[in-house]
Amino acid sequence: MTTKNIKSLSVRLHGKKVGVLQEYNGKMRFQYNKYVEKPLSLSLPIREEVYTEKYCKAYFGGLLPENTEIRKSLALRYKINPKNDFALLTAIGNDCAGAVSFHDMDEAEIIQSFIPLKGEFITEEELEKHIKDLPIKPYLGRRLSLAGVQEKTPISIIEGKFALPVEGSPTTHILKPPLIHFKQSVANEYICLKAASLIGLTIPSIEIRRAGKTEFFLIKRFDRLIREKEIKRLHHEDFAQALGVWADNKYQVTFKDCLKVLNQTSKPAFEKMKFISLSVFNYLIGNCDAHGKNFSLLYGDNGLMLTPVYDVLCTSVYDLDNKMAMKIGKAEYASDVTLKDWSIFSDHLEVSHSLILEELKRQSNALPEICKDIVKGLNVEIGHAILDFVIKNCGNIQKKLEAY
Repeated sequence: MTTKNIKSLSVRLHGKKVGVLQEYNGKMRFQYNKYVEKPLSLSLPIREEVYTEKYCKAYFGGLLPENTEIRKSLALRYKINPKNDFALLTAIGNDCAGAVSFHDMDEAEIIQSFIPLKGEFITEEELEKHIKDLPIKPYLGRRLSLAGVQEKTPISIIEGKFALPVEGSPTTHILKPPLIHFKQSVANEYICLKAASLIGLTIPSIEIRRAGKTEFFLIKRFDRLIREKEIKRLHHEDFAQALGVWADNKYQVTFKDCLKVLNQTSKPAFEKMKFISLSVFNYLIGNCDAHGKNFSLLYGDNGLMLTPVYDVLCTSVYDLDNKMAMKIGKAEYASDVTLKDWSIFSDHLEVSHSLILEELKRQSNALPEICKDIVKGLNVEIGHAILDFVIKNCGNIQKKLEAY
């Protein structure tokens, strides 16, 4: 093996060198530097031995967009193979989700805590053009990476104005344009997240905004901490990454698998209850696409905890089957879920069945009125469809609970 056949990237966490990611014969491999104190992922505990692609692709590949068209656009711009994760991280890995970043091997190490929040202000017209160009120019032309299937872009808001980051400054928000094939997706996600907040779950700051005639969903990044005119990256990873599951296999993550992650948090019982509340909420709101990359961990000073809720959509109002990303009990489809399945669910998460029943009762009683108030304020067509679904779904659960 000759060194000239090996490509290398310096992997940094909060700007500090933690390891080297390499590509050799089209395969990735990763090795931690000596004296590293914190791991990048639960699936990559610190060790001297090299991690082969089989073990490190889940984490590193999980930082990249899954959307084939976005990958093709990036590949065309940077003249690389859209299926090559290493090449994509080389091209757009300067500012990934969390606190990890990828650099040339000889690039100077700059340890980061809070750093200046800087950006080039853009006009509303420029922002609208950027949004319309997202299918062919992902991430507003910057070397920034976000995981997932949906088109979205990181952006900064400085002194109340939109800006593109400069001098290595992290972004503050994520901008999501409407989904092409899902009517009024912006309003849908806004309604669902607002309802999640009012039911007691933690969500990021969210807004529906417009640039010219173009509507978009704006989410404040929960992996960034802003202090006056400074910003700090916060490390996080999704459950698929934590479990060592490749992004392509995100629908294989089960609730039993999730328990393995929850048990490694700083307060397992507390975080587990938050996760159960979110799982019940996803079911009642009609979100059948809650998969392994839609739950995440935040690495805080006091240990691991669940991130705020994100990527919640009432998929049940669209012309889709209601097959759930994760089975509840033995049920694959939301319409087939019984109280027996919720009992199995409680076993999978090692909690009492009565606790699950109480949470189902609490949320099914509260959600219809919560959604009614949100929808009344927005008055959009998709809102009324969501409300009708929630009223019916919660009513069905209440009948089952009464007959139990």
